[in-house]
Amino acid sequence: MMKAVITGDIINSTAIPIEQRPQLLQALDNIVSDLKHLCSMKYEVFRGDSFQILVDQTEYALLVAVLVRAGLRMNTPKNSKLIWDARVAVGVGNVEFVADQIVASDGEAFQLSGRAFDELGKQNLVVKTESEPINEELKVSTMFADDIISNWTPAQSFVVFESLAFEKSQKEIAEAQEQSAQNISKISLLAKEKLIRQYINRYHQLITHYKR
Repeated sequence: MMKAVITGDIINSTAIPIEQRPQLLQALDNIVSDLKHLCSMKYEVFRGDSFQILVDQTEYALLVAVLVRAGLRMNTPKNSKLIWDARVAVGVGNVEFVADQIVASDGEAFQLSGRAFDELGKQNLVVKTESEPINEELKVSTMFADDIISNWTPAQSFVVFESLAFEKSQKEIAEAQEQSAQNISKISLLAKEKLIRQYINRYHQLITHYKR
């Protein structure tokens, strides 16, 4: 059965103060919990700062990966010297065996995600599927998307998260935050939300068509 696997780890985790570690892991738990209305997924943390998410509906995997990064960035403590973020590799392929522990499971999706993660280099986001044409199409756009995401401020990350995860309008976000819709619109524009949305939608189209 085709599934998607997101393998990730916290960027510069050793530089995060020890007293913030529980807060960081709780934030990651909450982010994944908030995203479970989008699709069915299993999630597991291992080695303290690494995680894997098994996504049943492969067409939503990239959205989940982007929102995990946005969620971490928006939860960065105000007194933090660095913005919380994660390196993530999305692998899409067949999964032959799913164990109680995700890290003990096996299949092409796990292998693709693992290999892609090992080859991340200076990138913080990569997507690998069983289809080379899809990989080639997404390669450059993923680099651009990663550059945009890696420069989001916590405020920009919050607006993108609320918009993409819950389809909230700028007016709804503004009212909830007691800000002007104009200010939220400006934040969205600076975050290049429309470009990220188009990138995610194109992935969704490619994977949906590939699964047929």
